[in-house]
Amino acid sequence: MKTLLIVFVVALKCQAVKFPHTFKLCKRSDPDFPKCLREAAEFNIHQLVHPFKDLRIPGLKPLLIPSLVIGSGKRAVAVEQRFHNCNFHGFEHVLLEKFEFDFKKNTLIIDSHIPEVTKKCDYKLSGRVLLLPIQGEGESTIVLKNVTIAGYFNYETVKRSGKTYLRFVDHHLSLDVSHVYYHFDNLFNGDKALGDNINKVLNDNWSEVFEDVKGGYSEVMNQIIQTLLNNFWSVVSLEDAFGEK
Repeated sequence: MKTLLIVFVVALKCQAVKFPHTFKLCKRSDPDFPKCLREAAEFNIHQLVHPFKDLRIPGLKPLLIPSLVIGSGKRAVAVEQRFHNCNFHGFEHVLLEKFEFDFKKNTLIIDSHIPEVTKKCDYKLSGRVLLLPIQGEGESTIVLKNVTIAGYFNYETVKRSGKTYLRFVDHHLSLDVSHVYYHFDNLFNGDKALGDNINKVLNDNWSEVFEDVKGGYSEVMNQIIQTLLNNFWSVVSLEDAFGEK
């Protein structure tokens, strides 16, 4: 399955910045650092409804992504889904069950839940779904309910001016959802009967359809998170974030 993601670009130099005064901070010397960090991370993410340019973080309400591709599956979905001008809604409502650094293994462990992620994009597709032909281009809405993203990221450390910055190099995260809703406008050049029928088939068989391309959606989510992490930790050092060891 081929998945291409072109994520937001923030054109800033990687110069050190300080935390916004509204952000919660935790020190590695705190007696209960893991609990403090999880609560602080969740609190800080909820503030990202507007861009923080110094931190190289775009606004999450919505998160704008210029272009992405979800490759075809192996069974139900024999179509490459091309999306443009995407607005992702819901990331700002993330709940963190775990957000924990393992400084010995250079990993960040995440267990998160998002009540609902809505993806609104312009789309273009042509192929088959559940052996039925599907073709069209226009506006689309895909809603993922009760999104769970869990696993870990590996990172490398980079020293600059005596301080430690992070570069996240790979991810090992899983994605699960409780339900998916699909709607594609203008299928079959606006033929309402054919379009309504395909949208109904997609929603009646959402589990089979989504399962076949879940790897693509998982990769999209993982790359979004990894890019946000890399943008942030390229300008905020561990020492400024958590104090000295």
